[in-house]
Amino acid sequence: MSQRWFRRLLGVSSVLIAVLWVAGVARFRDYEFSNMEWAVLIAGAFALHTISNRLRRPRPLPQLPEGANPVRLAALAALIVGVLAAIVAGALEWLVEPYRPTNTPWLLRTMWHAACAFAASYCGFLSSLSAAAAAQRRR
Repeated sequence: MSQRWFRRLLGVSSVLIAVLWVAGVARFRDYEFSNMEWAVLIAGAFALHTISNRLRRPRPLPQLPEGANPVRLAALAALIVGVLAAIVAGALEWLVEPYRPTNTPWLLRTMWHAACAFAASYCGFLSSLSAAAAAQRRR
């Protein structure tokens, strides 16, 4: 698979993970999406992704240290994002619980937020870092 298609797939993966994240939160709160709501959610996610990509200014690629593995760097950065998401989401879920009770355990909801944040940020970081690694190899 070419680098170009790999980065496109990673970009789409982040959007699909975000849709899955919203679906999981809705499921925790006992809300079922209708077919039309699923279509609107997915279309809205891809529309926001397209708009944000077009409005984003081009920025220089990061400079990776010699011999750095983009997969490991992306995993480390995503781990940091996942831990921060777990802390923030855990606090928010704890605060929301009295107002919107659910049968899903607090720890499971917190881990869901952390896992989705990790996965989405991993795809984003890996896309950026793999592009940087490919640019450095061409030099």
